[in-house]
Amino acid sequence: MKVVFIGAGPGDPELLTLRGKREIESADAIIYAGSLINDEILKFVKPDAILIDSYGKSRDEIFDIYEKMAEEGKEKIVRLHSGDTSFYSAIQEQIEFLTAMNVEFEVVPGVSSFSAASAALKREFTSPGISQTLIITKPYGKTGKPAGESIKELSKHGATMIVFLGVHLIDDVVSELRFGYPPETTIAVVHKASWMEEKIIKGTLEDIAEKVKNAGIKSQSLIIVGDVLEKSGVSKLYSVEEASKLEERKAKISIFFISQKSVTIAKKVKEVLSDKGFNAELICSENISYECDKKVKSVFSAIRESFREKKNIIAILPLGIVVRAIEPKKKTEDPWVVCIDENGKYVIPVLNGHRGANEFSKLIAEGISAQAVITTSE
Repeated sequence: MKVVFIGAGPGDPELLTLRGKREIESADAIIYAGSLINDEILKFVKPDAILIDSYGKSRDEIFDIYEKMAEEGKEKIVRLHSGDTSFYSAIQEQIEFLTAMNVEFEVVPGVSSFSAASAALKREFTSPGISQTLIITKPYGKTGKPAGESIKELSKHGATMIVFLGVHLIDDVVSELRFGYPPETTIAVVHKASWMEEKIIKGTLEDIAEKVKNAGIKSQSLIIVGDVLEKSGVSKLYSVEEASKLEERKAKISIFFISQKSVTIAKKVKEVLSDKGFNAELICSENISYECDKKVKSVFSAIRESFREKKNIIAILPLGIVVRAIEPKKKTEDPWVVCIDENGKYVIPVLNGHRGANEFSKLIAEGISAQAVITTSE
């Protein structure tokens, strides 16, 4: 017998993963989490499969079902949980039970309801300069939690907070949130995110509790609080300046080598850079049989010329040759230089470590299974 734990997503059957759908379609039995699972998802079950609603069943009763299925020779059991299985799904105790039974199992992740809530609100939960941290938590309940993880303590960080399983305790939740967030902080409650019955209630810490009660919402809702619900920062990632810098770095990387022994390493370095979106030119000595992008009479002279043209340099050459070839002038204007030994064991940033050499040395070292030798302060 094999058990497959599946995160069924937030509710919309179209947000079930393709892998999850395939597993459901081929299962001999489905144990699903009652009202938390949209009935539309159960339509993917094959006609002769057994459906078991786990609502109201104890842990031991679920374990008994697994044992019974094993005795009956069922090949595949799907344990269907709402959202994603990585938190608040209580699958760990089931995993440990199945491990003790020597039963094979797999876990298929799903789309969390907080992702669906973000889509429903049309808001990203992180924003530059506003909040770069998500806190996912729940009120103190039957399962308990450390004192340092209380909503009151976590609210002091001022980060975006997502509270699961707390809408029925909205007064208590708001009371704790007010220790860290100003009363005017925006808060949203998203009920059944992605379902046909989806409902969004927005307010502030001053009025959200009353609004939620008036709407009659008592379950299957997320509470999201933080400035990101109203404010937005501007990312530098896609700025004109950053795009310009990236294009400049992409266009000016030269890889030099002088021996036939270095061909394999040179090709691999170029592939590593290409996979990361960087263009690099292979420049080698005329006496090498490999067809480089460019062949030169003197690699030493070519390195010096490239450096003067502000091209970043990767040299699969002895360090001494590279040092003698380059002529550093100004730290803020010189290109970066990286040296690699012919055996491909070490990648050494030679010049301008903090302006690119360190970064590319680590990137290349990881790609060719070498060791980056960083000599500057990190």
